[in-house]
Amino acid sequence: MKLSVGIDEAGRGCVIGPMVVAVVAADEADRRWFWKRNVRDSKLVPPPQRMKLAKEIRERCWFSLKIISPAEVDRAVRDRSRTLNGLELEQMGECLQDALSEFPEREAYAVVDAPSINAQGFLEKLLMHSGWPDMDRLIAKHRADKRDRTVGAASILAKDERERLIAKLKQRLGCDFGSGYCHDERTRLHLKTVPARAPHVRWTWKTVNDL
Repeated sequence: MKLSVGIDEAGRGCVIGPMVVAVVAADEADRRWFWKRNVRDSKLVPPPQRMKLAKEIRERCWFSLKIISPAEVDRAVRDRSRTLNGLELEQMGECLQDALSEFPEREAYAVVDAPSINAQGFLEKLLMHSGWPDMDRLIAKHRADKRDRTVGAASILAKDERERLIAKLKQRLGCDFGSGYCHDERTRLHLKTVPARAPHVRWTWKTVNDL
């Protein structure tokens, strides 16, 4: 049976906390299950339902997660030959390599949520970086998490893992800094009082410099 491999991220734009990239592999029975459970873009799923779906997806499907620290994000942003898009490309390439290693004999097609305006250019770089065997079975789409159920499953796992890590970070710091995204007032208030070079902050973000 053909495998569907979906990749998505959570936390790309946040100023606090890690970015998480998830990959999920699903067969046709899994995709029917996704459809019945209305698995979709994690931003459209209420938190209690998202947590339940994430647990069920982890129990049902093969998956892999990549955790990218704020320091790693900052290094990529400072390196203009690499950039944030390049960092995400590297992590997605590693996710595809994980899937190839896990299912070397299975025919599979992969769909990724393209972070670049030039989806075709991103796809060509991803093909080279990942070693995926066939361009015809590798698809990069904008808003793929809304258009493909397996990418939606990856979106849910990435979001659930990031939320778990953010909850642990809040507990360790002893404060509630909100969502960690730039528009959140609690996040902005926290950034005004955070110690210099605190490892949970992305110091290359314009929001930090503005504050």
